[in-house]
Amino acid sequence: MSKFAVIVFPDETSAYEGLHRLQELHAEGILSVYGTGVVQREAGGDIRTLKRNGEGPIGFGVGALVGGLIGLFGGPIGAAVGAAVGGAAGGVRDELHMIVSDEFLERVEQRLSTGRFAVIAEISEQWVAPLDTRMAEIGGTVVREEREAFAEELLEKRMSARRATLAQRTAERELAKAEHAADSAGSEAMSRERSLEIEIEDARWKLTSMASRAEKCLDQMEQELNAKIQALQAQSADAKPWVRSYVEERIAEIRKDYAERKQKLTRANELTHEALRY
Repeated sequence: MSKFAVIVFPDETSAYEGLHRLQELHAEGILSVYGTGVVQREAGGDIRTLKRNGEGPIGFGVGALVGGLIGLFGGPIGAAVGAAVGGAAGGVRDELHMIVSDEFLERVEQRLSTGRFAVIAEISEQWVAPLDTRMAEIGGTVVREEREAFAEELLEKRMSARRATLAQRTAERELAKAEHAADSAGSEAMSRERSLEIEIEDARWKLTSMASRAEKCLDQMEQELNAKIQALQAQSADAKPWVRSYVEERIAEIRKDYAERKQKLTRANELTHEALRY
């Protein structure tokens, strides 16, 4: 399983030295780096991106985290990010919850105070000590979070809740229909039936939208998996035997993580499509 690492530094020079040391650790095979970014928290509290490495699928995770932090704390593109995910800090935080926990965000906000810089990375590592030690030598503090299946779990819960809403509204409509049929002059039952038809259409639209989002999430997961495996294979190509062994473990681990996440989200999507058939 990969992790997000936010490494906070007191100044820009230290941050770029930290990025260099992170890349050295990758070259040595002690850990694997998938994507990185360097940001600054300015005097007004805004987050400004200074550097990004890892474009395309391999950089999805870091890109989402950096963009979310900009939207949450503010920045040159903060307004655009906010509009894209709901137009408010609450909406941005909801999106960030798809990839990280509230506790992680709180620790990042505490350490990344105004005037400080941070290297943001997605990594795989066997031990935390090598990264912590090399960053501490230059004044860096590491905040980590395992990149768990937050997005898949949240989508699964939302789809389950919306399936339950659709089933409930459908049952209520059938009851209203029966009451209307029993009393042809029953205007109240007729009105309730029409109102429920509108609610059912709304519930179906929301569920369809959620199913579409789940399918996009599955596609993105597969793209990320393939990109990470290619990066790991490149890392081990000319490496020492012990490095290749660690990299092979990382490949097996991300394959296992992907399979578990895919199974959970695929099953939720199947149940959703089944609910939409009726």
